Amino acid sequence: MLISMTGFGRAESQEGEYSYKAEVRSVNNRFIEVTTRLPKSFANLEHPLKKLVKSKCARGSINITITLDNSNDGTGEWEIKSNLHLATQYVNALKEIQNSLELDGKININSVIGLRDIIKVEPASVDPAKESLLLDIAESALTALNKMRIEEGEHLQRDLSGRIDTIEKHAAQIKKRQPEVIQDYKTRLREKVKLLNDGIGIDKDRLAQETAILADRCDITEEIIRLSSHLNQFRKLFDSTEPAGRKLEFITQEINREVNTMGSKSSDTEMSNLVIEIKSTLEKIREQLQNIE
Repeated sequence: MLISMTGFGRAESQEGEYSYKAEVRSVNNRFIEVTTRLPKSFANLEHPLKKLVKSKCARGSINITITLDNSNDGTGEWEIKSNLHLATQYVNALKEIQNSLELDGKININSVIGLRDIIKVEPASVDPAKESLLLDIAESALTALNKMRIEEGEHLQRDLSGRIDTIEKHAAQIKKRQPEVIQDYKTRLREKVKLLNDGIGIDKDRLAQETAILADRCDITEEIIRLSSHLNQFRKLFDSTEPAGRKLEFITQEINREVNTMGSKSSDTEMSNLVIEIKSTLEKIREQLQNIE
């Protein structure tokens, strides 16, 4: 079963006044690359989350975003706190200045509210027990992601299967055409020699020798056999339980190698056109394989 590298998954949970959400997006990548966006209070979850993603996905650029909302104020990521200890020191210092310099006036809230670090903005403190909850939500989002990736993979597999059938059909036509090409060459050669000799008899042994040379030079039997083997290997990977993208890319390269050889040996327009059709189909297969895990 082929799996796409493109997908999206989302999961959320509500506990008390807090709402936890996880979203996972993935696109194609030759390797696996995981990025995370987390609330400050959950920064230590980056490594466990990356490990979780890599246990579920083999390839792709995967972005996982965690958000924390508080139903009271709309955000649960930050807390506003007063620094009473520092404020007390400020007030005492102001009083000392006032007394020493015999200054009039009262020290009130306006005197200290704008002083540095009186108000602190800190990441919200979250119960460490919530971390396991968050990992569970992330895993649920990954399950949804992989469901979409599997569904997309099924579409890609059907498309690739059809294209492999097309290549096999063209290869069968090339195989069928090869003996006809040899016979056509023999006929043309006989007519050409007859014309050049002004109707004088043709040396049958020499004609047979020239025909045999062409047949050997244009023989693509080995290429057809290897091509058939590669196509069968390609199909077998549809049922693989392991990520098959890289193996399919390698087999596609081998198919292309055989087709190139067949094209270089061909001197027939019809066969050359069939080779072009196969190469065009291979190019479309390569494009699809870019998104297979």
